[in-house]
Amino acid sequence: MVPKRLPDDSEDLKRLLVEAHARADSAENQAATFKARAEVAEAALADLEQQLAAIKRRIFGRRTERVGKGQLSLFGEDADPDAALAAAKAATESKGDTPAPKRQRKRGRRRLPAHLSRIEVTADEPGQTTCNGCGGDLKTIGHEVSDRLEYIPGRFVVLACTRAKRACPACPSEGVCIQPAPVFGLDRALPADGLLAKVITDKFADHLPLTRQAKRFQREAGVDIAVSTMCGWLRQSADLLKHVVEVMAQELREGPFVQSDATGFPILEGSKNQPRRGQLWSFSDGGQVVFMSSMDGTQERPAKFLKGFNGTLLTDGAGAYNLVARSNGVIRAGCWAHARRKFFEARSEAPEKAGYALAQVREIFALERELKLLAPEARARARHETLAEPLARFRQWLDLESRSARPTGAFGKALTYARNQWETLVVFLIDGNVPVDNNASERHLRGPVVGRKNWLFAGSEGGAKTAATCFSIVGSCVLAGIDPYAYLRDILSLLPDAKPAQLKTLTPRAWAARFGPTTP
Repeated sequence: MVPKRLPDDSEDLKRLLVEAHARADSAENQAATFKARAEVAEAALADLEQQLAAIKRRIFGRRTERVGKGQLSLFGEDADPDAALAAAKAATESKGDTPAPKRQRKRGRRRLPAHLSRIEVTADEPGQTTCNGCGGDLKTIGHEVSDRLEYIPGRFVVLACTRAKRACPACPSEGVCIQPAPVFGLDRALPADGLLAKVITDKFADHLPLTRQAKRFQREAGVDIAVSTMCGWLRQSADLLKHVVEVMAQELREGPFVQSDATGFPILEGSKNQPRRGQLWSFSDGGQVVFMSSMDGTQERPAKFLKGFNGTLLTDGAGAYNLVARSNGVIRAGCWAHARRKFFEARSEAPEKAGYALAQVREIFALERELKLLAPEARARARHETLAEPLARFRQWLDLESRSARPTGAFGKALTYARNQWETLVVFLIDGNVPVDNNASERHLRGPVVGRKNWLFAGSEGGAKTAATCFSIVGSCVLAGIDPYAYLRDILSLLPDAKPAQLKTLTPRAWAARFGPTTP
């Protein structure tokens, strides 16, 4: 603050001038500090707005990540960043995505499958029998048949297993001999193999909790079966089926390729039955899937399961697979769908640049649709010849954009993810067995996630292992194109006496090879 009357002494004037400069510098520093804080707050606000938009989209918006062909074609022809940015700007000024052509649905009622049994139903009302013109009797010249799909509740029957009791009249001391009982999956138990197969299929294929199954048994058959009893059936059945699952797991480890993913799996533990966030892992080679449950999601879990595996492991960027990826002989491949999703979520922040990245990824998926019928060697060769140079230019673009992008923004995170995962993302160029995405693993987990919404949790660590075993059988049946019920009803009686060499012929994939697909 300048005094009303300045002193005459020069030293005093210098002191006032220095103080004025100091106050000015302090004000400038405060202004710079406030500006920096404002920029930080603005960036934080932008991040919160992006998170809110993502949450709203997940709850209320469409789950699909489809972008119109007309828009992405503007970015796919020229890999030059400047040209791509110009095309992106023009695209944002257009009217938006080109609507996809609608599929023309066939008119009329869909024909019912021919394998369904038919019951003839005759109309009760005789209808018109005399002619309106002359009054004479009308003659039948044909019949009009219309089909309706009906449901008759399944029947419960009792298998009365009769065994002969034999004795020697001349040798009473030898006692009585009883004929051996028929072989069932569970010895000395109430359910036959068909009922066991139904309970397993209803819970792990159709996601029907045991409490609802028990109510349905009471309603349809008048049979009271306690839920705890049914839990025991599942546990004993899993003890038989786990030997088949172990064979499937060993086949996975001996193969050249495995893809994996995981999801949360609540498990009750302790005397108070407090839910703990367990983990359900899926491992698949495309022909069969094996699930594994664990109480946590540490890196040791997949590493222990895949011990001895020497091949390519396809996953997302989760750190839980870092340990197994460092194993000798294991090559980790990345998922382009996850990389694409990051750029899709960044469209609102950087529409031009995110659109360019989406266009590059679209070329990968477009080529993959054309190559899906080729042998692995031919597919890898075609991938490398077509995509090696465009992907190299795309990597240069990622490095260039990362210099100016805000790291905490959605676009910056997408760039960081793609650059960090780049070595795994390009593995598919040299290995034709590897898909370009890990979507199949997510589809494998879809069934358990739907079931989790119905029965909420596993009652114990043992119950989680039982669920993982049954999910492995049911999921592999789906991949093999066979009905889980038909498969289980056939093999349950074979498992108690099955030799280790015979187990290889009882996997869903081997069973389908013998009998063919059973699902329509």
